[in-house]
Amino acid sequence: MKKTLIALAALGALTSVAQAQSSVALYGLLDSGVRHDSAGPKGSAGNTGTQNLFTSGILNTSRFGFRGTEDLGGGMKANFNLESGINAGTGAGSSTSNIFDRRAVLGMEDSWGRVDIGRNTTFAYDLQAGYVNDPLGQELTTNRQNAAVSATSVNPLGTLVGSALDTSRRDNMVKYLSPKLAGTNLGLAYSFGNVSGSTAANSSVQFMAKYDVRPLQLGLSYDRLRDTAGRKQTLLTTGGNYIFEGYKVTGGYTQMQADAGFVNSNTSILTNSGSSTSLYKFLAGASASTTGLKAAVFDLGVGFNATPLTQVVVAYYNTKYSADGLSSNRYDTFAARARYTLSKRTDLYAAIDYTKAKGMTAAQTASGTTSNTGLSVGIQHRF
Repeated sequence: MKKTLIALAALGALTSVAQAQSSVALYGLLDSGVRHDSAGPKGSAGNTGTQNLFTSGILNTSRFGFRGTEDLGGGMKANFNLESGINAGTGAGSSTSNIFDRRAVLGMEDSWGRVDIGRNTTFAYDLQAGYVNDPLGQELTTNRQNAAVSATSVNPLGTLVGSALDTSRRDNMVKYLSPKLAGTNLGLAYSFGNVSGSTAANSSVQFMAKYDVRPLQLGLSYDRLRDTAGRKQTLLTTGGNYIFEGYKVTGGYTQMQADAGFVNSNTSILTNSGSSTSLYKFLAGASASTTGLKAAVFDLGVGFNATPLTQVVVAYYNTKYSADGLSSNRYDTFAARARYTLSKRTDLYAAIDYTKAKGMTAAQTASGTTSNTGLSVGIQHRF
């Protein structure tokens, strides 16, 4: 009996050690609020008016996920991360086809860096969502901007680096991030197209460099995506931020170019349709099959603490769409957002934004008018 008790105690001690070397955590974020737009989308009769919406994820997409790590010894770790977007208003998933639409990766890390494989975020998204070169950090990307075309978001970087253009996340990715040396991380990623007979079709290559020695952050990423016919879409994003005397000044530039006829998984955004879901509606007369598209966003903003518990960001975005042989059209967006901290996990927020389209007719916009004012209030909880 005594030997049995000793054996059980030893087994319990070994189990405790094993558990201490690995961990699994449930985490998430719920973001819900109400948004008002002075220009709602045109109805079937062509009329327009204001709209008031309950919205999930006004600032950040509501989500839940699981992450875990295991200590393999010698400084090496195995990691996994599964993350799913949800609609906090209905309880439905944000994707009808992917359970873990935001991330599904397995990886390893050591002193040589980190490698993750699976569905993962792009480097462009990592930089912008990390507030490196987007003052709003990919906030305000859920609601559509009806003073432009409905394919675009209030924060225009949510269009150029978003799911509509397959530029925020990518399937079948092998992603490497180097250790930080002299304040700099380098990244390289390749996504397999999984098309029989062609290694190039549907594949993508990404590169990233990030410098982070406070008070300065700088970032650059490049992404080239091919469709099944070998046509390409490229994305370049760069910029940085600097902190001085309590103010964080952020600036960036993002450019997307698509070859004529390029087809991604969301085909409605890159067609010559007159639909408001097509970016080509910005450019009346442009044909997606014969004309390449270029979109660029310049952003500038400043963040500061108005009070010890209130953080404010004021931002400006200049968006321009152009095509070969056609004049370019643009729209300007001004946004201000305030977060009030209730606790370490819960914030209240309010935001106001104004967008003015230039160089296009009202008929080219989703609302039938070339300007819109939006007001948003909500609450966000993290767990």
